[in-house]
Amino acid sequence: MACFASAVLVLHQPMDAPDMKILGTRHFPRPTGSGSGPGSGSICLLWDESHLWAILLWRCLAAWGVPLRLARASEIAAGLLRDQPPAALFVPGGWARFKAEALGPDGRKAVGDYLRSGGVYVGLCGGAGLALPDNHGLAVCPLCRKPMAQRLPNFSGSVACAPQQGHPLVPQDIPTLIDLPVWWPSQFAIPKDTTTGIEVLAAYVRPGPDFWVSDLALEQVAAPERSAWERLYGINLDPERLRDEPCIVTGPAGTGRYILSYAHLETPNSPAANSWLGHMLSFFMGQPPCLFGNRTAPAWNFAETPIVWDDPRLARIAAHLEAIIALGMRHFLLFWRHPWLLGWRRGIPGFVLTTLYAQVQTIRSLPPHAETEALWTRHADDMEALVHEFRKKMEAYLIAERLVMQRTPSSPEGSACDQVQKQRRELIGRFPGYGGLFGRIVRQLDELVWLQAAAATPNL
Repeated sequence: MACFASAVLVLHQPMDAPDMKILGTRHFPRPTGSGSGPGSGSICLLWDESHLWAILLWRCLAAWGVPLRLARASEIAAGLLRDQPPAALFVPGGWARFKAEALGPDGRKAVGDYLRSGGVYVGLCGGAGLALPDNHGLAVCPLCRKPMAQRLPNFSGSVACAPQQGHPLVPQDIPTLIDLPVWWPSQFAIPKDTTTGIEVLAAYVRPGPDFWVSDLALEQVAAPERSAWERLYGINLDPERLRDEPCIVTGPAGTGRYILSYAHLETPNSPAANSWLGHMLSFFMGQPPCLFGNRTAPAWNFAETPIVWDDPRLARIAAHLEAIIALGMRHFLLFWRHPWLLGWRRGIPGFVLTTLYAQVQTIRSLPPHAETEALWTRHADDMEALVHEFRKKMEAYLIAERLVMQRTPSSPEGSACDQVQKQRRELIGRFPGYGGLFGRIVRQLDELVWLQAAAATPNL
């Protein structure tokens, strides 16, 4: 599908005093994807290629008692959405390209068929990117990604957003401005000639608390100084580039509908975002708004995760990861931004370490069962050896990167030193995407997390 084909947008007035106007006729029927079949009334969560983001969304929905089906891409390709149509299909964050590859042609067609027959697609960050035409995506939404040179790259934290008042997918009592958490999203490219179809449910206004671009906390960087930082970093740093840009959009797809959010509404302990997610869930499932509204996703402190599966090899793997993090913190390369999320100096693969630690602690926090114990028995020794190798090489890389940083800054794409860049690629693969030792570890752990989570989730 060509980008921007017959797009329809909500137009916004200046963001601090939003006065929304919709072009065209609103097409918003009550979702019909939950019409029949064993999966009726439940939410389907596509697990593949989401890692940390799948865990966070699962923790949130499971804590709220949402009827939930954790699905693999292979199940969707085999007809799950047709045979057991859910009230909505949720796709968490992660690399959209890898999600598209996991679904394959049959899986991508199955999602399109589900939407055309009245289903609802909810994409969060990378899941939103999957719905676009770029990178062999689903092309259920005609928007594309804004080119890197035109957007604000690598921004994260809280952004004050203006929600569209009075829309069925927006809580009735929502304030005119709310803080929504974003974690390194892309940006939607807006076509110049808007006609009818796409509605903006929330648009960016200004940075909120804990807003960062790359490793800069912008609230401490005075506006006149940002041009100097831009020259040093070689990227856009001005948050004004976000003003009036869409954060959450919705539109029709066949007789169904998509909702695409670059805000992570499942972020732990984010009341405004979590409450909005709960409102949407109630709507999709045909329930009163109060059923899942006004909920808060449970807080999560990795280091204080209760241990249920007290396996010594899992404990040693966790200790290896904790040792890497401790070394990074001693050298001022890592810090705990939130109890569930590391912060890092520019170029340091802190998100890789966050992901692995989250996976291991999730596995340990759930009771084992026959299938997970059998899988772990087959792979535990190899996995422990692989993580031990990862620790030795990651610690050497971090020390080498610290020395490089004293001379010239690195970037998210790679180190400023060719030799250190080689070490980095061996550890985590090429950017964009992932691979290397991390890729081997994260995929194996993901299988174990999936089995643990699926066993702990009522499968309706």
